[in-house]
Amino acid sequence: MNLNDITRKAQDFLKSEKGEEISDKVLDGGAAAANKITGNKHADKIQGARDTADKHIGQDDRDAGRPSTDRTPDSK
Repeated sequence: MNLNDITRKAQDFLKSEKGEEISDKVLDGGAAAANKITGNKHADKIQGARDTADKHIGQDDRDAGRPSTDRTPDSK
C-alpha cells in the first residue's frame, strides 16, 4: 500500500457517516479547547475557523442530512 492508497482510504472514510461524526467531534473538541484557553474572548472567530475546517473535511453537513453549523449571515 502506497501513500496514494492511504490518502484515498482516508478521504473515503471522512466522506462516510462515521468519518463525519468523528471529524465533527474532533473539530468541536478543538474549538472548545480554544474557547477555554481564550476565555471565550474569540468565540466567534474560533467558531468560524471550526466551520471553515468542517467544510473542507468530509461531507458537507447539508449532504449528511444535518443542519449546518455555519453561522455566516448569508447561510441558509
